[in-house]
Amino acid sequence: MILIGRANEEELLNLMGERKGSIVAYFGYVRDFAHGKKVRGMLVEERKDSREIMKKIEKEIRAKFPVENVILYHSIGDLKVGDLLAAVLISSVHRKEGFEACRYGIDRIKELEPVRREEF
Repeated sequence: MILIGRANEEELLNLMGERKGSIVAYFGYVRDFAHGKKVRGMLVEERKDSREIMKKIEKEIRAKFPVENVILYHSIGDLKVGDLLAAVLISSVHRKEGFEACRYGIDRIKELEPVRREEF
C-alpha cells in the first residue's frame, strides 16, 4: 500500500490488517538539524512520479522478501521539527524477514527520493 499525504503512526498501524507473525515499523521524523545546520521545518512536495517510485519499491520488497503486507508512507506539505516524515511498515510471518524488508524499504526511499524536500 502506498500512502502520500498526512497520517500519524496509529493510523498507519491500523491499516496493517490481520496481525499474524510480526510487524516491523520504521518511523522517520523531521530533525532539527541537517548538513550541520539548524532546521526549523521542511516543505515536502509530491512529484509527478512519486507514486510510481513508491510502487516500484513496494514491488521490489515483495519480490525479495516473504512479506504479508507492506505500507510505504511519505508526508507532504509544511512540516515542523518532530512531524512524521516517512514510514515503512512490514508484516511478515517471521521477524528476520520483516526487519530486512523494512530496512530495504527505507533505504530505497532515501536512495530514489520519491518527493521533493526543502529544509528551512
